[in-house]
Amino acid sequence: MQRGWKAAAMAVVLAGAGAASAHEFTCDKRVQVKGEGQGTPGVAPRVTKFPATLRFHYKLRNVHPKGESVADLVEDPLLARYGFGTPFPTPMAVGVGDSRDATFELKLDTPEACQALAASDGRVDDSFDSALRVKWALGETQCAARVTCCEPFVDCELTCPPDDPGCVETPSPVAPGPSRNAGFFKVHEQALQQCLAGGGLDLGVARVESLEQALGLLWASPGLDRNGGVRTETDARRFELAREALVSTCNERLFGASEKRGRALDEALRTLRGASEEGALERLVRELGRHNDAGLGKPLPGGFDAGRATPAHAAGIATDPLEPGRP
Repeated sequence: MQRGWKAAAMAVVLAGAGAASAHEFTCDKRVQVKGEGQGTPGVAPRVTKFPATLRFHYKLRNVHPKGESVADLVEDPLLARYGFGTPFPTPMAVGVGDSRDATFELKLDTPEACQALAASDGRVDDSFDSALRVKWALGETQCAARVTCCEPFVDCELTCPPDDPGCVETPSPVAPGPSRNAGFFKVHEQALQQCLAGGGLDLGVARVESLEQALGLLWASPGLDRNGGVRTETDARRFELAREALVSTCNERLFGASEKRGRALDEALRTLRGASEEGALERLVRELGRHNDAGLGKPLPGGFDAGRATPAHAAGIATDPLEPGRP
């Protein structure tokens, strides 16, 4: 009698487990920049014109072959701050072979708004990944979509609404001129010396007036001070920004001024010479570094002689440029 009771109880447990597992979903998420067509399949849409409207489309499909599936949780955490963290009400039952769709539109007025959204996913880059998470009784799935923001002062375009006669549209982006990065200047002493002929540089964390000091800034480790101690994260970011500012200054002095790079450099120098927040430092390091890399493939101006690369000698004469009392 007892054995029969145990067998019946086990049958109930197994039947319950089977019913609980009889749920299965797949999800699909796509993002479209309105007015830009359907885009290229498999390529993240890029936002370059502002104001811009992003259209998020979700599809949740029951793929269980025999029974309905019940979603207990459906969330998109990145969009919660914009009022769309829960695209579907839950619990939500979806019949065999059926699906549910939802859409959400988000307006971005400026490139800065797009960059703020890009930073909200926790990575320091110009893209953001918005992930939809779906949970049911014994399972979970996710689907994500990526959007890339334009780079301020490089390929962002502000368009004017028809009802604003005072608005002035930004001109079309201009192809960058020649430029070189820190890796070039740290081994080309002759080019770096020609840059310094234009005068010394106050870079906030250091005053650079000699070839040896400039090489010290280019060869030193941003994370370690002159005594081998570990710098704070903020001080390391300030050091990295000073290095990019040195390189950007040399690009302008040697290869011609760039309005876009110049605006970024001015902001970087103001930031280095005053108080600065970690987020601003990271953004400027990334932005100025991209300006310095933008013209790597362009030939240097005719008649300019960078000299030969001398990495061993350059590293050997590099001296610490940091002034006492500076981080």
